[in-house]
Parts: sequence; C-alpha cells; structure tokens
Amino acid sequence: MRDPVASDAPRVSQRVEVAIEALIARRRLLPGARLPSERALAQELKVSRTSLREAVGRLAARGRITVRRTGIVLAEPPAQWTEQTIAAPLAPLVAADPGYGHDIFEVRESLDGTAAYHAARRADGADRDRIRRRFDAMERLHGVGDVAAEAHADAAFHLAIAHASHNAVLAQVMSSLFGLLHTSISRSREKLYALPQTFEALSSQHRLMMERILAGDADGARLAADVHLLFVRTSVRRVEEDTARQERANAAQRRAAGQDQGPTR
Repeated sequence: MRDPVASDAPRVSQRVEVAIEALIARRRLLPGARLPSERALAQELKVSRTSLREAVGRLAARGRITVRRTGIVLAEPPAQWTEQTIAAPLAPLVAADPGYGHDIFEVRESLDGTAAYHAARRADGADRDRIRRRFDAMERLHGVGDVAAEAHADAAFHLAIAHASHNAVLAQVMSSLFGLLHTSISRSREKLYALPQTFEALSSQHRLMMERILAGDADGARLAADVHLLFVRTSVRRVEEDTARQERANAAQRRAAGQDQGPTR
C-alpha cells in the first residue's frame, strides 16, 4: 500500500524550497548573509522542521546556500555570465597590455561611486559590520610585509561595499573587474602599499568612505569613492611611469658599459 505521507513529502520540500527562495528575494539577501535559524525559519514558513531540512538540503546541493554549525548562509552565486561576457573576452587583452587596466579604472570610477551611494542608503547591520571588518583587516595587514595580501584586502573592502549596495548585478560586475584589474596591474597596485605616504592617504580615503556609508550619507559616500579612485588611478600611473623610466635608465647604463668595454676579440 502506498504511503500518502511519503508521496507528498517531495512536493512539500519543493514548496518549502520555493518559499525560502522567495524569502531571500523579499529580504534582498546577498551572498554571505545569514538566514534565520532553523526554528525561526520553520515557524515563519509554517512548515515542519523535517520538511525544512529537506528543502535546505536541496538548496545546499544546488550551491544556493551553505549550511554551517553556526547557521545557514547564503552562498556566493555562480558568476558564469560575468565571466563569459566580461572577464573571458577581456582577459587575453589585459594580460598582453597592462594599459587596459586604466580602461578598467575608468569603468570603476562610475561603478564604485554608485556602489558607495547605494550602500549608504541600503546597508543593513550585517553589511555595515562586514565593511568595518574588511577595513580593519586592511589596517592590520599594513606593516606585515605582505603587500599582495594588502592589495587583496583592499579589493575585499570595495566588494563588501558593492554587496552592501544590495544590487547583485553591480556586485558581480565589480567582482569580475577586480579579477581583471589584478591580472593587469597587480604589481603596480601592490607597490602602492610599500610607500608609507601612499598608504596613509589610502587609509584615510577608505576610512572616509566607510564613515560616510555607516552614517547613511549617500552623496558623501559617492564623493569619497570618486576622490579615492582618482587618487589610486593617478598613483598607479605614476608608479608605472617611474618603473618605465628606471628601466630606460638601466638599459642606457648597460649600453654605455658595453661601449666602454669596446669590441672583444
């Protein structure tokens, strides 16, 4: 004899799965956001904890959520469309010519300001805490000697702001651009952190961005982001020009040394 409860179970868990997706969309949750506890979620959706666990298992299998001992966390979504439409076509060009990095900066000059503006308007408690933690991580890394880690912490700070904008498209596009930026001018970006005066300026700019966002000052946050990006772009270009100038001087010295030695027999 067929068990009606057993036959209905898959349909119930599917409905619960859809209900959780609707809750995520309704609350505009972004990757890394924590969902309500199992008990609270079951009560809110008016379902049994058994059906909830089955639905959570299905979502975890799809990579939609991550189940941890501390709770259920919204996972990073697959970024196939940004990789295919942005990163993949540009990656070979960027790798071959670092000048494309400055084209990326031009795009970021509009995106970062927009992200900061909306983050100031929409950030919730979890977003603000994440931005603070990313800023603190940058500060702790300075002076350790790992400039690559500092550059990565910088990117994580900006991406936390993008996620706080609660615009999934903006966050994914910026994430893709940061990957390309790392490919194109990572060495130049890393050199910025080795210069004490430059780091102090970067730290002040990041702090101001954070403070404006936490204060809910959307226009101030946008302005702070614009000033920061202009400074970074100008500084990177200066580092690249200084490097190229030094390489030319070294080449000239090698040529002069070769001429002084005269022809060899």
